[in-house]
Amino acid sequence: MRLGLKQVAFCGRSNVGKSSLINALCSCKIARISKKAGKTTTINAYLVNECFYLVDLPGYGFAHRSKAMVRQWQHLIEDYLRNANLLVHCFVLIDARHEPMESDMRMIEWLTFYNKEYSVVFTKADKAKQSDISRNVKLLEKRFGKIKWFSVSSTKRKGIDKLLEYLFALCCP
Repeated sequence: MRLGLKQVAFCGRSNVGKSSLINALCSCKIARISKKAGKTTTINAYLVNECFYLVDLPGYGFAHRSKAMVRQWQHLIEDYLRNANLLVHCFVLIDARHEPMESDMRMIEWLTFYNKEYSVVFTKADKAKQSDISRNVKLLEKRFGKIKWFSVSSTKRKGIDKLLEYLFALCCP
C-alpha cells in the first residue's frame, strides 16, 4: 500500500455483497466474488485513481469456515478498524431484503464506541421493496439516531453513482 493515502472500509456479514459492490464501484472485476459465504479471508485493499483505497474486510456472522477461523477474522477486523490511522470512513453493508441482524447492530455500536465515521449501505436493493428499506432505516434510526445511508444494487448499478460521488467527496476533495 502507498503511504499517506486515505482508506475507506467495507464491512458486513458474509455474502452481503461487499466484493460485488467494490467491483461495481471500480467498474471492473477486481475483488473476488462467490456464492459461498466466507470467501474473503484477508483484508484486501484496492487503489482507486491513485487517490485512496477501498478496503474489503472479511465478513462477520455466518460463513462456511470453522468457528476458530471466524474468530480470527473478528480480531483481524477489529485490529484494522481500531488501528488504521488513515481510515476515514466505514461502510456497513446490510442486505436490504432483511432486517439488520444483531451482528450488524454490534458492528455499528462498535464503530460508534470507537468514534469511527460510518454510513450504512443497503445492498441488493433491486431484490427488495422500498418498504423493506424504509423499515430497515427506521429500525436503525430508532436504535442509533439519524444515520447516513445508501441503497444500491451492484448488478443493476442502482445507487452506485451516488455512492461514488460520496466516496470521492470524502477522499479526494
